Formats: sequence, C-alpha cells, structure tokens
Amino acid sequence: MVVIPMATLSIQSEILGDVTTALGIDDQDHLPMIELYIKLACKSVALYTGEDYNNLPDALTGIITEMALAKFAKRGNEGKTQAGEEGLTDQWSEDDLAPYISQLNAYRDNKAQSGRKGWVMSLD
Repeated sequence: MVVIPMATLSIQSEILGDVTTALGIDDQDHLPMIELYIKLACKSVALYTGEDYNNLPDALTGIITEMALAKFAKRGNEGKTQAGEEGLTDQWSEDDLAPYISQLNAYRDNKAQSGRKGWVMSLD
C-alpha cells in the first residue's frame, strides 16, 4: 500500500481540478492520465527547485498546472519535438521544464534571498 502525504495529495487534487476545468473534461476516462502528468510535473519541479516532493509550496502550483496541460496536449507525441496535421504544426522542447525555467529560477532566487533577510555583514 502506497501512502501519499496529505500536502502532496491536496496540492495535486487542486491542480487536477484546475487542469480538468481548463480542458473542459468532466469524464473519468482521462483522469488517470492527467493524474500521471501532474505527478510527473510535481516530481520534475521538486527536483529542479530542491523542494520536498511531499510538501510542494502553493507558489509552484501554476507552473505544475501549465506543465500538466502541456503534457496532455502533447499526448501521443511523446519523444517528438514537433507534429503536424492539416498544415498546423505543434512544436515542443525536448526538456519539459524549458518553457518554465525563468519562473522556476525566479522562485529559486526568491527562496535563496528570503533566507538572508535581516542579515548584516561587515568587513571591518
């Protein structure tokens, strides 16, 4: 039996609600796939930011939601960098984090600087 900590479960449930709303999906057929995309996005973001996967902060939910939506849009084309149909071509980065790196770096920078508040350094 796998036990999922409540913090992760509640964040993933919130993201699942946001993703299904954005996609206009109300059936149960796509939920396992969407849940997998959310879990994979959470793991990637946690690894990059150094956050605990089991305790991801709310500040990262927007990025995770966007990543899950992008993974859903890319389904069936995993491993490809582009796919076309009837003159329309979709292109994707090989790295799922690439479109979100500036946001993730800003998060890491803010996190690093938040630990320095109130410090004074003197080189006397």
